[in-house]
Amino acid sequence: MKKLGTAALTLALTGALALPAFAAEETPVLISAKVGYTTAITLNGETLDTAGIPAASDSMLPLRLLAEADHGSAYWDESSNESWFTFGGDRITVSFADNSIFVNDEQVKTKAEVNAGVTYVPASVLAMLDGYTVTSDANAVTITTPNNDPMVKLAYSIMENSEMFGSRAYEDTLADAYKIPVDQFEQIVAFFPMITSPDTVIVGKLVEGADEKAVTDALEAYRQSQEDTFSWYLSQHLPKVQDARTVIENGYLLFFIGENADQAEELFHTYVEAQG
Repeated sequence: MKKLGTAALTLALTGALALPAFAAEETPVLISAKVGYTTAITLNGETLDTAGIPAASDSMLPLRLLAEADHGSAYWDESSNESWFTFGGDRITVSFADNSIFVNDEQVKTKAEVNAGVTYVPASVLAMLDGYTVTSDANAVTITTPNNDPMVKLAYSIMENSEMFGSRAYEDTLADAYKIPVDQFEQIVAFFPMITSPDTVIVGKLVEGADEKAVTDALEAYRQSQEDTFSWYLSQHLPKVQDARTVIENGYLLFFIGENADQAEELFHTYVEAQG
């Protein structure tokens, strides 16, 4: 599997999101007469702040807000006059020529709405995404996504605590590119950096009877490759690499390179204790 989404894309939309609205205004769009957005949205147990969002028809959801709240991204492509919203491995595309909606490459029957630069799609579109569940009534929508998984939440909390930016890597990439023995894990969640940083987070649950030495040897080989690189390139990052942590506790593993390594370990220990 693969995931999309970068901070660069999100930042790009920040400056450009209002522009599709101008293009979309040329196409007649049915917009609710309500003054403001009135639907309460709960994403993975957290109520999103919808204050200041303009009105939309019932059961319409603001895509950028949802994508960013679920660790995805949004981007407007001026040349094609369309926006892309990434949700894990899925992408929702809205073409502002006619407000058509595509989930990945498949066009859906419903249309988007645009109001004051905010793009909305029906709740049913979110329900089409892999691993997403959506329940709704007239005034509230509850959404659960794959990022609601406790181990995924742990990885994101460690990243946020270290102010790290990274891209999620999945089992095929872990095995092929990083030589991590993924067959030794029941579950593994990993984020790797861009080339300008060594920051890395891997958390996982080992299979019963796992070859821990094979796992730690692979992680040390990866750490050494980062030390070899950052000993001459952007060497200000070298202390982080030299302070890398590999921790195995009660069948769970943490590998970490980044700022605030002690706090990363604390978050990991707290998570393991909570698993009983």
